[in-house]
Amino acid sequence: WIFGFVVFFYPGGSSELRRESVPWHVLFGLFVYILALATSSLGFLEKLTFLESSGVAKYGSEALLVNFNAIITILFGTFVVLSAISQAPPAADDYAPI
Repeated sequence: WIFGFVVFFYPGGSSELRRESVPWHVLFGLFVYILALATSSLGFLEKLTFLESSGVAKYGSEALLVNFNAIITILFGTFVVLSAISQAPPAADDYAPI
């Protein structure tokens, strides 16, 4: 965090250092994001375990809601990671404003 702050926010940083730091910044940012997704998945699993141990039915509405939220979170996280690592489409050269 301190490295990113010094390189990208500090006004005296050189553009060459910023250019060389961007791939590492993206890599570590995606790594932290994936760790956050794993943490949220474990949190959903823990919530579901507590629900089942307190007497809620295994296929009850609360359990289905927790599972649905976990699946949506994982799918959204996967979409974000794939969007971040995919190549941008080439810019059109024939663009003209209206």
